[in-house]
Amino acid sequence: MRNVILMGPEIDHRHSLEAMLAGRVDTVSRIPDSVSLMHGSKQGPIDRLRRAIDQLTYTRNPAFLETACRRIDETQADALIAYWGTIPLPDIAAIKRLRPTVRIAVMVLCYPLALTNAGVWRQNTLMRRAARWIDGFLFPDPQMADHFEQVVLPRGGKRPAFHVLPPCWPARYQAADRAQPHADDRPNIIFAGRTDLSHHTVHAADDLRPLMKEILDAGIALHHVRSPETSDGHPLRHPFEPLRQEQLIARMPMHDASLIAYNTAACQRAERFDLTVPDRLITSVAAGVPVAIPRQGYAGSKAYLAAYPAVFEFDSGADLKRQLEDRGRVRDIRHAAWDARSRYTAEMQGEGLARFMTALR
Repeated sequence: MRNVILMGPEIDHRHSLEAMLAGRVDTVSRIPDSVSLMHGSKQGPIDRLRRAIDQLTYTRNPAFLETACRRIDETQADALIAYWGTIPLPDIAAIKRLRPTVRIAVMVLCYPLALTNAGVWRQNTLMRRAARWIDGFLFPDPQMADHFEQVVLPRGGKRPAFHVLPPCWPARYQAADRAQPHADDRPNIIFAGRTDLSHHTVHAADDLRPLMKEILDAGIALHHVRSPETSDGHPLRHPFEPLRQEQLIARMPMHDASLIAYNTAACQRAERFDLTVPDRLITSVAAGVPVAIPRQGYAGSKAYLAAYPAVFEFDSGADLKRQLEDRGRVRDIRHAAWDARSRYTAEMQGEGLARFMTALR
């Protein structure tokens, strides 16, 4: 394989794929998917109807098709990696129709996105229809690969190849020096998830206020991004302003642990949280901070953490407090997490990705 195109939005995972492939292929270039290409442009009812039709067939947007085909031809691309979810599926179908020799893999990352019965059914249907255009799938953990094998993809016929690609940020995201712990040495954690519950993209699982209250009432100091919805004046709540990814990673080792949790009880369907490795977990291991995660659920995240030496599994806020009160153990685990971060870089995953892409037929 010589030349690879990455297709998707401008997010950190694009930088990770570039780091994985650097030095292993001749060129890596990027094109936006059709949704990202049109982001910010005014969309009327006719445009939304066209998009709905495209999702069931293939993308017809002339601006996207011209951009994609020109880049493929200019770079003599052998392969394309699309990310993520169901968003790029109609684009993949369109590209395969026009440039059938290009091998296409989908980096699934988060699936299913939906939290309702109807939404999960819709996304599974779209993925099954698109499978004939896809040469390979990249999954974040074995649990998601097994879910696609057993639930999502149709039986019989040609099936795309599978590869488990643990998501990691590039090594350059990691801090060179470890942040010093808080001077008062009391149990404290950081939550790197969203707290802006009024945003239009928020879903029920993002509302972590019940668990936050349980943690705070147990006596654990909680640090997270400031938002109106979480400004209750609790003395152990410590909000901070939004940070860039590298700034957040540099800050996180100050804390005893990074909280990885969602309000799964508020969701009709919660497979997503068992199958996905969330970005906040990728950020946590890159930061070299211990991880605090509920004892029940989150199978994909726990598989990702199987070799990580710094995990607090807890049943309740009080249970987590009891574990964090052992300050000697906390210090040992924090040191182990810092030392382990070097094993969680995109560069370390590159050889496996390059071999998989080369083997696609």
